[in-house]
Amino acid sequence: MVRKPAFLSFYLLLLCTSLATAQQGTWVTVHIENNSTGEPVGSATVQLGETTRSTASDGSATFESIPAGLHTIKVSAVGFVEYTDSLTKYARENLLLSIPLSARAEQIESVTVTGSSANQKIKQAPIRSVFIDTRAVSNQAVSLTELMNRSTGIRVRQNGGIGSRPEISVNGFQGKAIKYFKDGIPIDYLGDGYNLSALPVEMFDHMEIYKGVLPVSLGADALGGALNFVSANKNINAFQGYYEIGSFSTHRLGVRASRVSKDQRWGYGGELYVNYAKNDYQALVSVTDPQTRNTYPERVNLFNNAYKHLLAEAYLSIKNRTWTDELKFTLTGFGLLKEQQHPALMTTPYGALHSKQHTIAPSVRYKLNLLDEKLRIDHFSSFNVLKSQRIDTLKGSYDWFGNFTPRATVGESRLPSDSRVDERQWVNRTNISYLLSPSSKLEFNHVATHAKRKGEDPLGPTLQGTDIDVLSLASSYNKQVFGLSWEQALFGDKLENQLMGKYYVFSSSGYQNTWFSTDVTENDKRSVSGNYWGITEALKYNLSPSTFIRGSVEYAYRLPERDELFGNSVFVVPNFELTPEKSWNVNLGLSTKSAPKLTAEVNAFYRNTEGLILLVPIQAPNAQYQNQENVRGYGLDLDLVYRLTPNYTVNANATWQDLRLFGISSAIDAWKNDARLRNTPYFFANAGASGKYGNVFAQNDKLNIFANYNFTREFYLETIDKDLEPGGFLGLSGSADLNSSLVIPNQHLLSAGATYNFSGEHLTLGAECKNLLNKDIYDYYRVPRPGRSFHLKLSYKL
Repeated sequence: MVRKPAFLSFYLLLLCTSLATAQQGTWVTVHIENNSTGEPVGSATVQLGETTRSTASDGSATFESIPAGLHTIKVSAVGFVEYTDSLTKYARENLLLSIPLSARAEQIESVTVTGSSANQKIKQAPIRSVFIDTRAVSNQAVSLTELMNRSTGIRVRQNGGIGSRPEISVNGFQGKAIKYFKDGIPIDYLGDGYNLSALPVEMFDHMEIYKGVLPVSLGADALGGALNFVSANKNINAFQGYYEIGSFSTHRLGVRASRVSKDQRWGYGGELYVNYAKNDYQALVSVTDPQTRNTYPERVNLFNNAYKHLLAEAYLSIKNRTWTDELKFTLTGFGLLKEQQHPALMTTPYGALHSKQHTIAPSVRYKLNLLDEKLRIDHFSSFNVLKSQRIDTLKGSYDWFGNFTPRATVGESRLPSDSRVDERQWVNRTNISYLLSPSSKLEFNHVATHAKRKGEDPLGPTLQGTDIDVLSLASSYNKQVFGLSWEQALFGDKLENQLMGKYYVFSSSGYQNTWFSTDVTENDKRSVSGNYWGITEALKYNLSPSTFIRGSVEYAYRLPERDELFGNSVFVVPNFELTPEKSWNVNLGLSTKSAPKLTAEVNAFYRNTEGLILLVPIQAPNAQYQNQENVRGYGLDLDLVYRLTPNYTVNANATWQDLRLFGISSAIDAWKNDARLRNTPYFFANAGASGKYGNVFAQNDKLNIFANYNFTREFYLETIDKDLEPGGFLGLSGSADLNSSLVIPNQHLLSAGATYNFSGEHLTLGAECKNLLNKDIYDYYRVPRPGRSFHLKLSYKL
C-alpha cells in the first residue's frame, strides 16, 4: 500500500517525476550450522519477525518477499541453545546469513555469528571496507583506537595518552582525508567531543572503515576513506553499564538505556559516558642542564597531561506511522578539558596551559519509505554552537621535573592566550534512493555544512592601528557535496557494479597571520572558493559462493576543512593558502572463505595525489596544515583468520606501502623526489589469538582469553634521502643511516587479557595488561605513548 505523507521535499518531487517501475520481492536465506563441527543442523526452526516461520530440514531456510525494516530472528533446534538477534533489511537487498548454534552444554554468544547481516553486507560490497564488530569486545578494557590499530591497512596515531588528538592513516592517506560519520551523518560539528581515543566501544554496534572509495550515502569529499560509527541497537528494551579503572589514574564510566513501546510506535532512551585520565606516565624527554646548558635524555613523569570528558545523548523517536517510518529528535552534549603538556613536538614542558570545549547539539532525523518500499527518504538537520577555549595566562614556566620559575611576562608558550571562540554550525544531509528493479538502484545524497566562527582573546593580536580583537572578526566556511550513484547487479547477481559521481562546492574567508608576532592588517584577510567534480567506478564479481574479487577506480578531490583553514584555537594556526587535494585511487582485492576454518583477503592499491595536505610543525609551539609535495605510491595488505577449533582462533594481517614524493622541480628540493612520505609508517603487522571456555567455575559461565601483538617498522620524522633508507627486502632490514632523533624506531606492542562472564550472563569482569613488555612506543611526531598499564572493567547488561 502506498503511504501518503503530509509533505514531500523538492528532491522527492524531482525523483518521482523521472522514475517508475514495479516492485518485486526480495529474500532472506539462513544457513544453520553446528558451532562445534560446522555441519548443517537439520530440523531447525527459524522465525523472522512475529509471524514468519520456517523449518530448515536440511540446515537452510529461505523467506520470500520480506519487507524492509528491523526484524527479530530466532533460531532453535533440539539439543541446541536458542539464538536470538535483530537485523535491519533494506528495500532492495537479499540477505544470506550463516548462524552457528551451540550445543546445550555451552552457551551461544551472539557475536560469534559468522556473518550477521551488517557484517556480510559491508565485507562483501563492491566498495572495499573493514568491519569491526565492537559488540564482540564490549566487555574488554579496550579502546576504539586499539581496535582499529589491529585492522589491516589502518594505523591510528596519537600525540599522547587518552584524549590526545588521533591521526588516522588508511593505506597511506591520513589526517582530514579520512572522514568521520555516525550512522551515515558527518560528525565534524561535534568537534573533539567525538575524539576517537575517548569514545567507548559500548556506544556502537560496529564500525565500518572504508578504504579509498566511499559509498555515495556517506556524502563527503574524502580521499583516504572514512570511518562510520554505527550506533548500538536502540529498537529494544535494554540497559547497559560499565566501569573501568586503569593505570595512570584512568577512570571510564558509562550507562546506556533504551525503551520501546509494545506497539513499536514510540521509543526513547539515553546514554552518558565519563572519561578521566591523569596520563602521568613516564616519558623519555630531552632535559637541559641549567648550569652547563647541555641537554641529556631523562625519563620523567608527565604532570600537566590530564583529560576530562563527558558525553551525553538523549533521544525520542516516533515510529511506524503513515507519514513516517521514524522521526527522531536527539540532543547531544559534551564537555572536555585537556591539559597540554607540550607543543606539537616534545620540546618544551608546560605546567598550566590547557584547552576546553563544549556544545549542546539538537538534531532531527526523518525517514520514510514510499511506493511499496521502492522509494526511501532519509533527512538529517542539526544546529549547534561549538565553544572552544585556550588558556595560557601563567606568568612563569615549568621544567620537565615540575619546578616552577616565575617571570613578569604572560604565557608559557610563545602564544599567550585567554581565548573564547564560538563556532555556529549548521549541518543538513538528505539521502534519497529509488529501486529501479530488484537488481538496480539509484541513489542521491546531498550534504551542506555552514560554519561561522567568532570569538575574543584579550591577550591575542589586534588589527593594526586599532584595539579590535582579531578573533572578533568573523570567519566563515561553507561546503556542499552532491552525490549520485547507480547500482546494478548482473548475471544472476554474480557481478555487482556501482557508478558514482560527486560535485563539490566550497567557500571560506578569514584572517591568515593571526599567530605571527607582527601586526595583523586588512591585507591578511583571505577569501577562497572553488567547485570540483569527481567520479568513481566499483565492481565486484563472485567467483564462487565463498570467493569474490572486487576493484575500484576513483578520481576525487578533498577540500580543505575549516579547522585546517581556521586553525583549532590551540596550536594549529590558520592557513588560507591551502588548495584542495586531488587524487587517482585504484583498489583491487580477492577474498575467500574456506568454511568454517579459514578466511583470507589480499588487497592492492595505487595512489597518485597532488597537493597532499599534512599537519607540519612550524614556528614553535605551532603547527600548520600545508600542501605538501605530490605523492605517488602503491601498497599491499593481507588479512588471515584461522579457526583452529571451535574454541580457538588466530588471526594475522600485514600492510606494506611505498608512498613517495614526485614532481618537485626546484633545484634546492629536487633531492626529495622519490623519497618516502615523512612521518608515515610504511610497514606494520598484527597477530592475535583467542580462546573461549565454558563451565569453568560454575554452570554456564564463560571465560575468554586473548592476546594481541602489533609491530611497526621504523619510519622517519622528516623527509630523508632515498640513499639513506635501510636495505633488504622491501626495506625491512637494518636501519636508516641518519641521526637517530629523526628515526621513529621499530616498535613491538604486546597486550593480553581475559573476560569472565558470570553464570547469570548479565555481569562480566574484564582485565587487560597493555604494553605487556613495557616497550618504548612512539606515535605522531615521535611523542612517547604510555608504558605498561593495567586495566580492570566491570560490565552489566540487561
